[in-house]
Amino acid sequence: MAQIIEQGHGYLITVKQNQPTLYQAIASMSVTPPTGAWSWQQTGHGHDACCRIKVWPADAPMRAKWLGLQQYISVRRQGERAGKAFDHTTYYITSESLSAWCLAQRIRGHRKIENTLHWTKDVVLAEDDCGLVDSQSATNLALIRNLGFNLLVMAGYRSLSEGIGAMGAQIHKLWGLLSQSPQKAFRFG
Repeated sequence: MAQIIEQGHGYLITVKQNQPTLYQAIASMSVTPPTGAWSWQQTGHGHDACCRIKVWPADAPMRAKWLGLQQYISVRRQGERAGKAFDHTTYYITSESLSAWCLAQRIRGHRKIENTLHWTKDVVLAEDDCGLVDSQSATNLALIRNLGFNLLVMAGYRSLSEGIGAMGAQIHKLWGLLSQSPQKAFRFG
């Protein structure tokens, strides 16, 4: 934390239950009115959810333990996934003094990476089922997957499945993207 703060940066960290004191400090704040809140709808990957972020100022005891700590955050997601209801709350801490809307954009941005790159690599490319036990081989294959994913994004595909279908038999076009700057890359038809 000290290095982050000393270099003039901030942090936004998920708080898990293995940090019971901090987790409970944030959970107990949910009975007091937040200083900010914002809601949004989230759909995709077989779910539909209503999300609500709430923000509170961090209390003095936790500020003393966490360098730079400014705010507690809760994000409650309620909805339905594959026909089953869910209601989940995630807690965060941040060194930033931002509005609920700004913090929601940062959290959603991080989740977008999780839900696009990581979900795609796991579901579409079955990365978790690869079966490689040698770490060097697994690393090399992960690099190739990341390269392919990024090349398809550069080519304008929002869906890896669509990109693989369109470019699978035209690997020379993907290699052509390697020599282009991102500004010159375009979607091949």
